[in-house]
Amino acid sequence: MVKFPVRRVGVTAVDPGRKLSDIMKEMALRLLKRPDAVPSRPTIETALLLAAAAWNSALGHAGLRNRYRDILAKIDWDGAVPWAELRSADSEQLVAELVEYKRAHHTGDRRLIIGVGLSPEDQILVQWEEQDKLIAPFAAKSEATAAAPERNEPLAEKIVARMKREVHGKVTNLKAVIAGRTAAKELQKTVATREALAALHPAHAAYVYAQNQVSVLAEQLSGLDELAPLVKVISEAEDRYLPSGPPMSPLTTSYFSCWSFFDACVGGGAETIGTTMLKVCGAFGMDDNLLRLVQLMQNSRMGVYVHEGREGDLAVLRELATDTVHRAIVPSGYRGQQGELWYVRVLPPPLPGGAEQVVITTPYVLLNPGPREWLAYFGRTVAGAGRQAYERHMKYGPTPSYWNEFVFEAYVNHQTEAIYLAGLPDVAESRPHSRVNS
Repeated sequence: MVKFPVRRVGVTAVDPGRKLSDIMKEMALRLLKRPDAVPSRPTIETALLLAAAAWNSALGHAGLRNRYRDILAKIDWDGAVPWAELRSADSEQLVAELVEYKRAHHTGDRRLIIGVGLSPEDQILVQWEEQDKLIAPFAAKSEATAAAPERNEPLAEKIVARMKREVHGKVTNLKAVIAGRTAAKELQKTVATREALAALHPAHAAYVYAQNQVSVLAEQLSGLDELAPLVKVISEAEDRYLPSGPPMSPLTTSYFSCWSFFDACVGGGAETIGTTMLKVCGAFGMDDNLLRLVQLMQNSRMGVYVHEGREGDLAVLRELATDTVHRAIVPSGYRGQQGELWYVRVLPPPLPGGAEQVVITTPYVLLNPGPREWLAYFGRTVAGAGRQAYERHMKYGPTPSYWNEFVFEAYVNHQTEAIYLAGLPDVAESRPHSRVNS
C-alpha cells in the first residue's frame, strides 16, 4: 500500500456512485500494452501508482506527481522490470495522458486519493479522503509499501525454537557438537570450487554457489523430526520419478532440485525447504548476499515461455500467460528457435546492477500443442482468479507432484541440451506416457 502525504482541502467530493478502485483499474489498464493479458504484479502496481498520481494531479495536487518516481525507486520487485508491459517507459507521458483522461471522464469526482495498492489476493485497494474523513475498505498501513502478511510457518518456527533452546541450554553435548562440525565440513566439500565457478558465467556461478549451499543446509535440516512431513513428500517423488535426466528419467537434476528445495511444500503456509532455511538463517545469521540469492530462488517458479529470438548470447523469452519479457543466459547451451514453447525456470539477475537473467533448468521444449491451446489451458485452470492464483498454480500445482507428473508423462525425446515434451497437464490423452495411453 503506497501512502501519499497530501494536504486536506475540505472540499466536498462528488461521488458518482462508482467504486474508486474500479476507476483506478480502468485507468491503470489504459497503460498496458495488452490489457487482456495477465499483468505481472510489478506492472499493475506501477500502473496503479501512475493512475493515482494522475488522479490527484488533475485535482490540483501536483506534489504527488513529483513524488511517484521516489516511491517507485524504493519498491523492490526482486529484479523484475515493470516497464516492458506498459505502453511506454516515459512515465511523465503516461501520467499526462491519464490526467487528461480523468478530466474528460471523471470531472465531477473530487475524492482525494490517500493510498493505493494491491491486497495479497490481488484486489485493488484504495484509501481516499472525503470532507476531512478517511474512507478505506481496510486498515491503514505504514507510509511505505505494505508488507505481505506474515507467513504461517509452524514447522520453521518449531525448528527455530528448538535450536534456540539447544543453543542456550545449560548442558552441551560435546560429542554431538564435534560430530555436527565434522559432518558440516564434509558437506562443504560438495560445494563447487572457485575454479569451477570461475569457468561459468558470473550470473550462473552465483546461483550455482547458492544452490550448493542450500543443498548442504537441506541435508542438515532434513534429519530433523519437524521436517518429516516435507521430507516424506520429496522422498516419495524421488522414489517415483528417479530424477537424473534422460534416458533414466525426464526429470533432470536441475529441475528436481529446484522443485525439492523451493516448490515442494506442506501446510497452509506452503512451507518449503527454502522458506524454512530463510527463517532459520534469518534467526541465526547468514551472509546477506547468500540470503538474498536464496530468497530469489524461493520466489521463483516454472513457467511456459515463447522463444522470441536471441540478442547476442541471451535468449529472449516471453511468458505466455503474463506477456512479461525476459532476456536470459541458458547454461545448458541450447539456443532454440524462434516460436518454440519452453517450460523453464527463469531466475532474475543475481548481481546488483546485472542485467542477465538465468534459465536455471535444462529447457523442456513443448512440441505440441501450441500457444493457443496452452492459453486455453490457463483459461480453464486459473481464469478470473487473478495473478496470485496463476503464480500459485505454476509453482505448486493443485497437487504436490502435479508438474512432476506432467513432465514424466509428456516425455517424447531429448538431446544433450534440451528435453522434448508433448501434451497438456489436464488432458491425459495428450501425454504420450499417461495412464490412459499406457
